[in-house]
Amino acid sequence: NKGKLIISIIILAIVTILLILFANNWRNKTIINRITIKGNITLSESEIYAAAGLKADSLINLEELNLVFIRDRIAKHPEIKKVLVSKEPPSELIIEITEKKPIAIILKKNELFLIDEEQEIFPVKNYDKAFDLPIISGLNADETKNKADIDMAINFLKVVYSSGKYLQNLISEINMKDTTKIIVKTNDILIPFYFPRIDNKGFDLYKEKLSLFKDFIDDEIMRKNLNCEYVDLRYTNQIIAKIN
Repeated sequence: NKGKLIISIIILAIVTILLILFANNWRNKTIINRITIKGNITLSESEIYAAAGLKADSLINLEELNLVFIRDRIAKHPEIKKVLVSKEPPSELIIEITEKKPIAIILKKNELFLIDEEQEIFPVKNYDKAFDLPIISGLNADETKNKADIDMAINFLKVVYSSGKYLQNLISEINMKDTTKIIVKTNDILIPFYFPRIDNKGFDLYKEKLSLFKDFIDDEIMRKNLNCEYVDLRYTNQIIAKIN
């Protein structure tokens, strides 16, 4: 009986070891056969697959899967701000991205770039995506002065975007070449509008001036067909318009 017990224990131990080896071998040969992409808005899945160096029908051995390597590849895409890559058992790879959201096109040294609210500048890869964005132009060659002008232009545009689609679609260019004013040009009206330059964020003042800007276009230009050389909104309690 004692001998049978020892043999049983040995057999049980061998079976247990074999099961462990089989389980490890099975796990190492588990194949990722599904890739899920989340968070993309303007980027297509094919663009993200290309950035990751994968194909939609990729089969990846779990043992060979390097999440950091895939993440770093995707993060190099100029339009991606943040990326998370994870495994979802038993056989799914999840890629979750946060896209950069351009607020404007910026013209620097005769080259076009995109810029977001955090003032991160990145190249234009798809011109269709930049079609409706306003342009920030007239920047100084001095990078220090550029920083102040870009700050001002982005703060101005943040107020524009917060004021609704009407103003957002109306404004085509923010020109910073004049040190005494911001020159705003519109898509449909060939009249420059002058706004004050404000060093701080100036949210409330810009909101007030943009309201005057909208009202002047609606009431004077669109309804009365007023033809102006320029409209100056820099002053308190008055609008100065030079009539043609």
